[in-house]
Amino acid sequence: MAETTAKLIRQGVSDRQQAEILLVDDVTTLGRAASCQVVIDSDFASRRHAQIVRRDDLYWLRDLNSKNGILVDNEPVSSEILLNDGAEIRIGETVLRFVDPFVTRTQPGLAGTASTLWIDADRRDVWVQGDKLEPPLSPKQFNLLLYLYQRAGEAISKDALAAAVWPEVAGEAVYDYQIDKMVSRVRERIGKDWIETVWGYGYRLRLL
Repeated sequence: MAETTAKLIRQGVSDRQQAEILLVDDVTTLGRAASCQVVIDSDFASRRHAQIVRRDDLYWLRDLNSKNGILVDNEPVSSEILLNDGAEIRIGETVLRFVDPFVTRTQPGLAGTASTLWIDADRRDVWVQGDKLEPPLSPKQFNLLLYLYQRAGEAISKDALAAAVWPEVAGEAVYDYQIDKMVSRVRERIGKDWIETVWGYGYRLRLL
């Protein structure tokens, strides 16, 4: 049976039951205190060192103003970060590997391309492979990407995109070259493999 719960695997521990930590709560606290769901036995760990927060089946790691900080894949975490499948979390001498059973994996022939695209519609933020897109997309670029994202896998006509991205010109012409140029700019920002051209019709967003 396939696993359906994300987990942490404590590295260097041979006993599987002791090594695996299931992330069953929306908020999981890591630290030296016995009250933490994940107890870090290290003098370099703060009592409440970090939290893993689940939102919309995605998992985010944030530092709780710890004294010695956190490394994810050998990079310091300065703010909240989206955890990708296989991410290595280091707190003091303790190393934990994050496992996401629902990860969308890269398709054959697309090695090296981003495997995660996520949009926070409320904050109008775009995340590609765990990195927040900075500077952000322009309002119209974001609206175009969000419209495709909410209909991922569907072929979307240029007429539908025009209505979604240029609502202020309802009843007036939005030319194909305007849509094509907008798509080109979005591709430049997020990578060319996400948005496919459906010749003679429009575009399709594919989640890799």
